[in-house]
Amino acid sequence: MILARLALRNLLRQRRRTALTLMVVIAGFVALSLAGGFMAQTFQGLSDSAIRGGLGHLQVMPPGAMEGDEAQSLEQSLPDGEALAARLRQDPAVAEVLPRTQFMGLLSSGAKSVAFLGTAIDPLLEPRHMACLEALNNAAKTPAGAGSRWFSADPAAREVILGVGLARTLGATVGSSLTLMSTTRDGALNAVDVEVAGLQDLGLRELNDRFLTVSLATASQLLDAGPARSRLSVILKRPQDTAREQGRIQALLPGTMVKPWFELASFYRQVKLLYFAIFGFMGLVLFLVVLLATANTLLMSVMERVREFGVLRAMGLQPGQLLVLLQWEGAFLGLMGSALGLAATLLLRAGLNALHIEMPAPPGTSHGYELDIHFVPAVYTIVALGLQATIQVSALFPGLKAARLRIVEALRHV
Repeated sequence: MILARLALRNLLRQRRRTALTLMVVIAGFVALSLAGGFMAQTFQGLSDSAIRGGLGHLQVMPPGAMEGDEAQSLEQSLPDGEALAARLRQDPAVAEVLPRTQFMGLLSSGAKSVAFLGTAIDPLLEPRHMACLEALNNAAKTPAGAGSRWFSADPAAREVILGVGLARTLGATVGSSLTLMSTTRDGALNAVDVEVAGLQDLGLRELNDRFLTVSLATASQLLDAGPARSRLSVILKRPQDTAREQGRIQALLPGTMVKPWFELASFYRQVKLLYFAIFGFMGLVLFLVVLLATANTLLMSVMERVREFGVLRAMGLQPGQLLVLLQWEGAFLGLMGSALGLAATLLLRAGLNALHIEMPAPPGTSHGYELDIHFVPAVYTIVALGLQATIQVSALFPGLKAARLRIVEALRHV
């Protein structure tokens, strides 16, 4: 403890140099911690978008559904999709199962026809678990989407909800009459007349330009689907158990393929890898800056205290104890820097979040989002430990230099 007190007294004595080093440590802590909070917000937003955009926590698909292209609608499907959905709803870990039918075809306004990607959903279950109403509200804020509404309660109503880009291409508005054309399960061409109930803004331009949603009843008339379904989106009661429940449900349904959402959300995985690369590079640069700044501070401290070290050695202090003394100084710098950095991070986080800054739309998306830097204790802990380890390493060279000083030369040093 004597060495620890000596180290602390020396740091307090060299206030200017200590303050400059602490500023470097604090800046590194704040930069990495705020970046970690921003990454957490991005990952949370992307995961929520993937899960509530239709994937659910688990997807039950027919074998081979991810291989090749379908020549006709429901060529690869779950023949008894509704029966499987009813069976899964009895599972204690499952909150809900949302049957979905995916199909392609042409949408015609009479004067113009456009290819589309369609999804048929249950109009009653979907709004409870997915972000469909949010997409509808996003479109309703625009003049073209005024009057947008969800599907009516009448199961016989043939209605469609269009992506805003698809509606713009066709010149369709709420209330317009259009014709859906697609192939049935047997490959025959079929068509049904539909009314535009509303427009939806899905956040991605590519989807807005091609995507539409209909009810399962309307899709059944168009595709002659019967009980067949393309996918079952499974909503779990405990999302954190997704990986474990995947294996269990796969064992319950041997004739199907069960995939978790994070294996199907390729955009989420790509963004995550990109952010980790950026975060890692930034962290490496900041750690090098902290390493050099701390090493310089401690080395200058050694050069100015040569006679002091000579006196300590003459009083019986061993070379290894001088090394420990410099390590204690590095430890105090790391602890003080991390503590002040954490306080600065929390203040800056609260201030930035209170400003409600609107971030610009990322590439390929149609609207921005509000900045909300998350509070992530794990990131703060990792950054503090990383900075502490960096400072301890930077204290090694000055400590070794001090340990190699000869007593007589140190006492004669001017």
